[in-house]
Amino acid sequence: MADFRPVLLGTDLGVYSIARSFHEAYGVRSIVVSNQSRGPVDHSRILDNVLVGAGASEDQTVAALVDVARRHAGTPLLLLVNAEHEVEMLVRHRAVLEEHYVIPYAANEVLTAAGDKEVLAAACERLGIATPATRAVDLSSADDGGWAPPRLDLTFPVVLKPAVSAEHLLLSYEGKRKVYSAATQAEADAVLRRLATAGLRDVVLVQELIPGDDTQGRTVTCYVDRSGEVTLMASGQLLLQLHAPTMIGNSATILTEAQPQIEAQAAAILGELGFTGFANFDVKVDPRDGRAHFLDLNPRIGRPNYYLNVAGRNPARAVVADFAAELGTAPASGPLYRPEQELGVYSYLPWRLVRRYLTEPELRRRVGRVHRTRRFTHPLAYPLDRDPRRGFYRAASTVNLVRDFKEHYPEPTPTGL
Repeated sequence: MADFRPVLLGTDLGVYSIARSFHEAYGVRSIVVSNQSRGPVDHSRILDNVLVGAGASEDQTVAALVDVARRHAGTPLLLLVNAEHEVEMLVRHRAVLEEHYVIPYAANEVLTAAGDKEVLAAACERLGIATPATRAVDLSSADDGGWAPPRLDLTFPVVLKPAVSAEHLLLSYEGKRKVYSAATQAEADAVLRRLATAGLRDVVLVQELIPGDDTQGRTVTCYVDRSGEVTLMASGQLLLQLHAPTMIGNSATILTEAQPQIEAQAAAILGELGFTGFANFDVKVDPRDGRAHFLDLNPRIGRPNYYLNVAGRNPARAVVADFAAELGTAPASGPLYRPEQELGVYSYLPWRLVRRYLTEPELRRRVGRVHRTRRFTHPLAYPLDRDPRRGFYRAASTVNLVRDFKEHYPEPTPTGL
């Protein structure tokens, strides 16, 4: 067992997946710092949950992290966060946290820039990489009496989303969605007015909608070490995403089939930005011409990160290899991973549900073959972390997810919206 301890923020499935990766690779128990106890991390044998308390402020969370470090003095601690607002918290409090933790993230200015969708679009334009036609609408002056949504010189339909997600994440208002769609200028105006009324004072990106259902989506996840070398790369085809209003865009089922051209483009973008650490890209392939359009760069490992393990790429090994000296581990010898990415399916949705949304017959047959070979992996189904209460949570969660699809996305659509 390793002598270092990973320290993670949050309680969702993505946080548990990170803890599982470290336990599989090094047999180490992670420390999870959270404001509540939730199903994905409850009753787990591979982590210790430190509760800060519901409604804890950012300063209280930082204080709790410092307290954890003091209680584990002498043990190297690796801090990982996996949400937009947590990345921003890390930027604001980095000087304090770096006194106690190994922080495997890019410099603050690079990290902040990478989380801005306008920066991604500009980098793609410089590199000749496709992105949807986009217009930025600044809501900072929405309090002015004469403010009105601008005329958009785009081809409708369009999608609308905040350029930086963290501010919008903290807003609460009726009808809130992570991503909006609009078929006309009037509908786009209504969305922009709704966001302004809710208090958003940041930039909203309006993008021409790339057609195609969920299966046109692609995902790429990378780790770039401190020397600028990409030491982890895995990719896959999205099969089904969540469709509840505030969860749209979260990949739920991924076929871990490598996407070499998209991987090369992702590496080029990260090099252009001078990025280091974990990064996850959302991509959509236009079925009209087969061209891949980069939609988002998340400067973190992402919620569905266990798909990396299904692909044969344990992400814990990449970050530990980069910080071996600081963590007191032996430097990696030889390649971290086999050259070939493994084929499988990452999914926390049941096959009977996924199958309904695979309308292309050959794709449905291929995924069915993977399912029959038992390479259909649920991130919470860890054989070394069994507990009847965890099994009950998984079953109840599955029922709720199926209910959400019935309510919000009962049938596949040509756009995935």
